[in-house]
Amino acid sequence: MTVGTTREVRNTRGTTLAAVVARSFLLQSVWNRRTMQSVGFCYAMLPALRGRRAGGPEAAAFLERHLAFFNTNPVLASYVLGAATAAEAGGGSGAREVDEIKRGLAGPLGMAGDALFWSALRPLGGMLAVLAALASRPWAALLLLGVYNVPHLCLRVRGVVAGAAHGPSAVREVLGPGVRRVVTTVRATASFATGLAAALAVTRGAPGHGAVAAAVVLFVGGVVAVRLRASVTAVAVVSAAVGAVLTTTGALGG
Repeated sequence: MTVGTTREVRNTRGTTLAAVVARSFLLQSVWNRRTMQSVGFCYAMLPALRGRRAGGPEAAAFLERHLAFFNTNPVLASYVLGAATAAEAGGGSGAREVDEIKRGLAGPLGMAGDALFWSALRPLGGMLAVLAALASRPWAALLLLGVYNVPHLCLRVRGVVAGAAHGPSAVREVLGPGVRRVVTTVRATASFATGLAAALAVTRGAPGHGAVAAAVVLFVGGVVAVRLRASVTAVAVVSAAVGAVLTTTGALGG
């Protein structure tokens, strides 16, 4: 697939891309079992139709293309939206590539996005917020929102811009080995935060200087365990047990 030529990118105005980004937040607003995210995707793509000032049969064909079945991770869908917007800017020839773009990118982006956001960043943000709450920090909820939403919002914008500029090849940013290493590290960190939070909650302890040292030890041990392909659940359970022992003996006292 080759889209996002210089002419197409010039024809994709910044206002159009900004509108696509804004509408992408409603991608799942009309989710359904038959076509899943298709209605939200079509709604997000409407600024591209207006940019072409198309009407009649051309507009009908546009709507038919983008109301077809589509489902992927809602955050990384931004890369598909950007690439599809650039393809539509190319007129008839580019529009013929849209189906191929959507089919080719939806699966890989769905797996990568679910791994990064659902099973890594969201658990990490939640458990760090729990630890902050156990320490009676008033900004605990803000920590949860920040850990998840900073990368979320950055990739929402970056995906549309990069997709429009580079076409389908832009997804290399989020499908490479570097992102997989980030996911592994974040999952490990979330596992130890879970174990430590469970231990502190059960023993009614509050983290002090000893807790910080213990968390570092548990983190390092967990990274080794993940490298050895140990079960994440087993790592969390062991972390909880170690944290409970340290708390009970006073190592994690305030």
